[in-house]
Amino acid sequence: MAKKSGSSFGSFSRAEIFDPRPVKPITTEFSRGSVPDSIYSVNRESAWSRWRRGYELATAAFYDNSYEYPFVYMIPLPPGTPTSGNPPSIPGVFKGFPTKNKEFGMHWAGTRAAGSLRFDNISDSTGVLASIKSITEDANYWYVQLEGSWSISNPLPPPLYVPLPGSPTGLKAINGEVLEDRIITAQGVPINRDTINPDTQTRYGYVQAVLADTDPFNGILKLRKAGSVEATPDRALVTPATRPPNIGRFLMTGTRYCCSCQDFNRRDYSFISSLNRVSESLKSKFPRSSLSSLKPGRYEIMTFSGVVDNSAMTSALENRDMEIVSPSPQYNVPPTVTPTTSTKPGAARDNPGVFRDFGSMYLRSTTDPSLPGSRSEGMPSYQDYAAVDNVITSLTDTWTPLLDEMRYCKHIYAMKYEEGVFPPEPSDFPVGIESMAAWEQKLVEDNEKDQKEASAANLQRKALGLMDVPPYNCQSPMMMPMMQKLFNIPSNFVKMAGFKMLDKNGNVYIPSNGEKPAV
Repeated sequence: MAKKSGSSFGSFSRAEIFDPRPVKPITTEFSRGSVPDSIYSVNRESAWSRWRRGYELATAAFYDNSYEYPFVYMIPLPPGTPTSGNPPSIPGVFKGFPTKNKEFGMHWAGTRAAGSLRFDNISDSTGVLASIKSITEDANYWYVQLEGSWSISNPLPPPLYVPLPGSPTGLKAINGEVLEDRIITAQGVPINRDTINPDTQTRYGYVQAVLADTDPFNGILKLRKAGSVEATPDRALVTPATRPPNIGRFLMTGTRYCCSCQDFNRRDYSFISSLNRVSESLKSKFPRSSLSSLKPGRYEIMTFSGVVDNSAMTSALENRDMEIVSPSPQYNVPPTVTPTTSTKPGAARDNPGVFRDFGSMYLRSTTDPSLPGSRSEGMPSYQDYAAVDNVITSLTDTWTPLLDEMRYCKHIYAMKYEEGVFPPEPSDFPVGIESMAAWEQKLVEDNEKDQKEASAANLQRKALGLMDVPPYNCQSPMMMPMMQKLFNIPSNFVKMAGFKMLDKNGNVYIPSNGEKPAV
């Protein structure tokens, strides 16, 4: 055996040469390794990157075997609300995307089908249908006057306006919805990008925009120009729209998308698989936020019978509530989001043991709608809060459900591709590369590799036994804010009893009644 040089304390005969190359002092939120350079950051965070990855995700082989859970959600109405016929319902689909970046191996995205509300089913007290009568506009909004006689004694009917006993303002339940002028005639089939006008032999085209506010006593809808989309007669999608909705048509609600992934909601969720035996290997699953990204703000917790319950899944017979912890009463969340808000001095936007918050909200960037023409969206903007002299003056991340403004993730882009409404290619192409073809080829190879690993390693080996499955996970800390955005209703209206699920044969089963899908 060779003689060991030096003592048990090591050799003091030579000086160690320090090599700084492998030193990685700071890690980023999404990537591994040291802080990337500015060019890498631009490419990683670009809208084009998500757009292109969504295309690859939609066309990947695993997409044929995607995890889909169709549903119809029956919205519970407040006590004392006047009703006519069946309660409002929301059809949609939960879609699972296998991933290596989540403890249970799955990102859940939700889509709400278009047409859950049609204005050709809305009329005034004399039976006049609420078609588009006239439109006025300013630099930022279109003001749509609906047909009919509207007044304080005859306001717009639910869900446009829901009177509440003791409330002078009531609820404007569909503020924040995407509206589209796709209904040409009453009770007609909604048009799409390819529908041709038989009189002119050209495509109709349509406009979609977000409802910013409702004047129920005068029958006026306020539509936001920013973020609007126009399907032109030559089948192109442009944003913002170059013209207002068409007079004489009927509006309908458009498709809504939401996702639980960290790229869409800027939060990294984690659930401890085994609380009874937290080994060294599981300690890394406890989420934590670095001091550089931690900011004063709000965070939500889930409670059951007054006790904090942040588990991933819940029983179909139980309902949890979402409580929002706020740093100061002046920053409490409006009751339209959640009915329960508490104040905690020094509260930070972090929920140890459940998720870490990256401390910013991505919004889609659009051009000035007052300018003619349009272009693809570019880099996202970040809106979190406003401060003067290090004092917070306003918080803007109230989790409002204006999904057209939130920057899409690759999962939503994949669903939009499948729906045939894939948006225009963003203009912020990768920079600092030698070949665009080589960049795209590497993207394809990386995507295929990630999907194979996610499906084989995560799902087939272990995650199917642990996976949180809709609707049982819809009241988890990861999903409840997503459901509130997707349904555009306060969190206390997201109840397990409201879900009617559809199995693979198209048959309805209600989990809260103990029913199960066909096998």
